[in-house]
Order: sequence, then C-alpha cells, then structure tokens
Amino acid sequence: MRYRGIVCFVFFIVSFFVSGCGSDTETQPKPKSEWKGDSSEFTENFEFRGTEGYLLLYEKTQGTPFSGTLEATQLNGDLSSERYLKGVKNGLQVKHSLSGARSEATFVDGVLHGDVVTYDRQGRERTRMHYVHGTLARLPPPRD
Repeated sequence: MRYRGIVCFVFFIVSFFVSGCGSDTETQPKPKSEWKGDSSEFTENFEFRGTEGYLLLYEKTQGTPFSGTLEATQLNGDLSSERYLKGVKNGLQVKHSLSGARSEATFVDGVLHGDVVTYDRQGRERTRMHYVHGTLARLPPPRD
C-alpha cells in the first residue's frame, strides 16, 4: 500500500513538470494590420530585412513581412500613412505636412505606379506626375 502511494506521488510530480513545460517553438504575438506611432516607435517596432536590392518591412517580433497600414508622425510634425502588402509598399501613400500641404502617391509591388500629386495648404493641386512600374511616364503640363 505504501509503495502504491509513492508511485502515485512520483507520477503526480512527473506529470506536473511535463504539463508545465512548453514546446520548443516560440509563439509569436499576432501580427498587427494597423500601426500608429511616431518615427522613434517605428524604429523600435519595425525593421527592413533582405538583400540590399530587395528589402521587406517586418515587425521585429514577426517572421512574416508586414501587411497593413502604418501611420507615423515624423519629428517635424508631418504625418504619413503608408500601406504595405507582404513587406512592400502597395496602394495609396499619403503625407501631410504640418503646414497643411499634402502629397499622394500610389505604389504597386513596391514601385511607383500611377499619379504622384502634391497639393498646397489650401488643397489646390500643385504638381502631378505619372509613373508606370517605377518609370516616370508623363510630366505635368507647363504652367503659364
């Protein structure tokens, strides 16, 4: 009877330690699809990985490239909103200056593709350029 009690006690202790041990694989926090912060927080949370010719944006805690929207306030007060898909810019990117001016650009697979437009403080269009797969295709007409 005493032997049976010792066996049960040992079994309990071994079960406790085995069930308390985690697996060898680290669990990563769930990736975010939206991020807001300032430029120093961006540096703390994100990094570019890859070869020099092809860098992808990653959250430092993730093993997959970032997909989602980043909104960052720069040191000078400017605000940028950038969209990423699998680590590269993809979609409309907007930058607002503290003075009220704004610029918009569209990226596809990390390169400019579409119009790049700048607006003054009153919201009037100042310049427009058109890109096709990263190559400037059309300049704005000359102003009078």
